[in-house]
Amino acid sequence: MMEDKNINITISHIIKEAEGRQGALFYILNGINEDLGYIPGEAVLQISESLNISKAEVYGFLSFFRNYNKEPEAAANPYRKIVVCRSESCEAAGSKRLLEHIKTSLNIDFGKYSPDGKYFLDYVYCFGHCAASPAVKADGILYEKVTPETFDEIINALEFNKLQNLSELKSAYLVKKPDPVKSLIFERCGSLNTVSIGDYVNSGGFGALKRVIEGVKAGGESGKQFFIGELKRSKLRGRGGAGFPAGIKWETVFKEKSDVKYIICNADEGDSGAYADRIILENDPFSVIEGIIIAGLLTGAEYGCIYLRAEYMAVKSIIESALERLKDGGYLGGDILGSGFKFNIDLITGAGSYLCGEETALMESIENKKGTVRQRPPVPAVKGLYGNPTVINNVLTFAYAAYIIKDEPNLEIFLSLGTENSKGTMPFQVSGAVKNPGIFELPFGVTLRELLNLADAESNTKAVQIGGPLGAYFPLNEEFLSLGLSYESVSGKGGLLGHGGVVVFGGETDFKYRLLNALDFFIDESCGKCAPCRIGTVRLKELFERALKKQNAEENLKIIDEILESMKYLSLCAFGAGVHMPLRSLLTYFKNEIMEA
Repeated sequence: MMEDKNINITISHIIKEAEGRQGALFYILNGINEDLGYIPGEAVLQISESLNISKAEVYGFLSFFRNYNKEPEAAANPYRKIVVCRSESCEAAGSKRLLEHIKTSLNIDFGKYSPDGKYFLDYVYCFGHCAASPAVKADGILYEKVTPETFDEIINALEFNKLQNLSELKSAYLVKKPDPVKSLIFERCGSLNTVSIGDYVNSGGFGALKRVIEGVKAGGESGKQFFIGELKRSKLRGRGGAGFPAGIKWETVFKEKSDVKYIICNADEGDSGAYADRIILENDPFSVIEGIIIAGLLTGAEYGCIYLRAEYMAVKSIIESALERLKDGGYLGGDILGSGFKFNIDLITGAGSYLCGEETALMESIENKKGTVRQRPPVPAVKGLYGNPTVINNVLTFAYAAYIIKDEPNLEIFLSLGTENSKGTMPFQVSGAVKNPGIFELPFGVTLRELLNLADAESNTKAVQIGGPLGAYFPLNEEFLSLGLSYESVSGKGGLLGHGGVVVFGGETDFKYRLLNALDFFIDESCGKCAPCRIGTVRLKELFERALKKQNAEENLKIIDEILESMKYLSLCAFGAGVHMPLRSLLTYFKNEIMEA
């Protein structure tokens, strides 16, 4: 155990480094947790004084995020931590059998140590490696496509301190490019030196930024309006799940009168089955950063940040390197490419919360508060980070914006693809019971059947879940196989397209097990701020467990439906309001299997 004097030196050093940073509390706690293995109690007073917040606020932040260890005994204990993914995609690829094997072979359960004290078992709801499921992290190393047999190999390697990543799937291989479809934003993936500005420029990169700089220098405010008008004309909808028109959001921030404005790239990609953000950031980060800079120049913001989910540590180092090179190359800072325009970007890393993918909860956490949602209105574009106008878009939205604004032909290509209300392409991410998982960037409107054929779905496939853990489950009958995948079509079937994740379930799927796992997720990830969600999620599990035991089953199912209806309309954010979709679809299409299991 480190001596108290050295602990205080470490804490003081990290606090000093955080001065002036946005998301300072994240930076401090993440740094202390990484360096010491836990957050000492004496750090709380130092942190609260340095950030001028109360100790209660620091404790609240610590308790909200699952990645912080507050026990020095655990940090000192030389155990090996095994973290299993409980996501829908891992489950669809066989994690139930794997988890049963892990618990039996190590005589362990979640949140417990093995009897010999060598291992501790934990879980996450998604690592973002859905196309290579099931995923397990052992002693800090992520393993993909883990079976009970390969898990035994991992444990054997741990015993002899010879742990290495045996099966990592190269991310570029997950980007599928079926002819004759031309990829719009994933074209460069796998063909560039990821953090080489020269490679990016030689492939057409920063063409959009240079066009914007020239246009704004020549036209001033009208030049900004011209490019925002192009984005509006494209009908680009945010690829973060809600599908809100990006041009309207940018225009709102542009029109707001404020000396300070912000741009936030939401890279907190937590939906099971969604991994496109990770892949593009690992392989083509400059395309995303270019879009962020353009958003800043067009709206009048001089500061931006990339908010990255905690599970993407490999991405963190890539973004840090990319940002450093851009600063050195004059693409960020006080005089971008000699234009006189200012813009800077920081990287903020979260600490394990699905709900911080919701834009207001994300902003709260940047402001050193628990990641709970805010009441709306006002919307972030009017009153966002620190009360200032803020553009918040997801990773892919910024990449698409840079593509569209690059030139008129790109805008026309984008408009020629997709449907009337869903223009362009969508990176559909397929995982689960398929032989060819990966990202298929296809025009909106492609049918589910066509997508599953490209992914080579297994012959006994039974269902899909589209749009992440809050998306609906659909049976694979003719009605849904012929469904065109667009925002409006999926919504018309009682679902949501979300990030475009499609998890495929095989014929052996245990939907009762799936239902109970989903209920655990809803309870774990509720921020607890509003009563309908905080109380409703727990009550739902209680009632489902009774119904599954045949205790007043029909009466309890009726109460469940009433709770879901209340949560749909009374919850503060889309998380609580969205719980009804997966649960009701499971009961609609798979009730017999669930209740008779």
